[in-house]
Amino acid sequence: MEIETKADALRVLSDIKTEQKRLADANRDLNDNVIEKMASDLKDVQQKLAEAAAPKVETVSEKEATLRYHVKADGSLDVAGLVNDDTDRGEWHAEFKRLVDDRNFTKMLTRDGRGSDALEAKLHEHVSKAPAMIQRAFSDAAGVGSEFVPDLLLPELRKKLYVPTALEAAFPSFNMPGKECKFPFSTGAVAPFLKNAATWSAITARDDTTSQISATAQSFGARITADEDTVADSVVPALDYFRDSLTVALQAGVESAIMNGDSVDAHADLHTTASPRLWSEGGRWNTGSVASTAADHRRAFIGLRAAAFDASTGRDASTMTYADILETRSSLDGGYQAASDLLMIVSPIVMTKWLLQLTETKTLDVMGAAAGILNGSIGKIGGMDVLVSGAMTDDLSATGVYDGVTTTKTGYVICHRPSWLMGNYKPQTIDIDREITKGQIEIVGTRRCALIDMSNGAKSVAYGYNVAKS
Repeated sequence: MEIETKADALRVLSDIKTEQKRLADANRDLNDNVIEKMASDLKDVQQKLAEAAAPKVETVSEKEATLRYHVKADGSLDVAGLVNDDTDRGEWHAEFKRLVDDRNFTKMLTRDGRGSDALEAKLHEHVSKAPAMIQRAFSDAAGVGSEFVPDLLLPELRKKLYVPTALEAAFPSFNMPGKECKFPFSTGAVAPFLKNAATWSAITARDDTTSQISATAQSFGARITADEDTVADSVVPALDYFRDSLTVALQAGVESAIMNGDSVDAHADLHTTASPRLWSEGGRWNTGSVASTAADHRRAFIGLRAAAFDASTGRDASTMTYADILETRSSLDGGYQAASDLLMIVSPIVMTKWLLQLTETKTLDVMGAAAGILNGSIGKIGGMDVLVSGAMTDDLSATGVYDGVTTTKTGYVICHRPSWLMGNYKPQTIDIDREITKGQIEIVGTRRCALIDMSNGAKSVAYGYNVAKS
């Protein structure tokens, strides 16, 4: 006996009554077995009727349940909010944003959006599979809803542009309230006193000596140029490449500026102002890709290497022994030497050729399970966290700068992490422009941020240079 719906239950009830009447008409006795069978059937019917009458409950994941945040009080859907939500609220939502990204990116990269029909159909189908709360809101808004999705929004690309590299993420960060931000800076410690109620009024106030630290967010830009006659069949396979190219360019540019930035005209590494981007950082950058040295991304702010030179904590570290590393560390001011607050940033060469070969880090008897011989890398040395960054290059001179002549040296930086802040100003932006005279589409990703030295020029970073790479 199959009972799936209310109609099935009513049909079974009717059959039971019919059978009772047939038996009565036939003057047959209702034995115990027959009565028991009827009672069981009636019980099943009652259960199915109760289930049919109960409200249907949609089963959704805990993440998907939070999609309700985008359903307004009147039942309508905040589509822009759903699209631009940086949080992935379940698998459906993550895929929805990716499809929106693909559809919109294709529209931008093809003439008048031609050829995006297939992606439109995919988005249409996906919307039809949305959790009930979202599907109802979509349907109420416009048909099944895909046509209601805004066009020029690239949620996944913009989200990826926020992702910092490991070096950037190593420092505390905050959202800047404006393009320029000023911090009151304390240059002297508050003097403590013993509190005595009888002489409270006689205590002399001795406040910090204060000054200001100013920071200005700088804009990093990356550009993709596409032929406006490009067809969707060519664009779709290249979407991930386009996204990754913009993302990596901005991420790598910020990381490079953190390590190698110098905002002064006489940039230590860009040794002349005659040509654009003279330093490729080991082939990382196209040396002719900017209009002038003023546009070089490394002019954004004072980076760690330049800050060490400014603080006179740059030193020849060619010995590369454990004791010599500690000597570099000792050049920091006393208040900036707590090992747990220090980060050692090394080039790949310093890690593989030097740190992994140190007696103090190499073997099991010294480092246990963290030994370099087991892991091919080390996470700590002398209590300091160790981070490998490609921005710490191996094409430097013996004096720790790029001079375009001697390109056989590398180095490392030791910095006091709490003294350095990453300031982020405004969300990353994606701008699109069509050059009708050239038949081109320009897509520019922009990120605005600042590296801020909260030590105000104290010896909070040291630079060990003249380390051989071979």
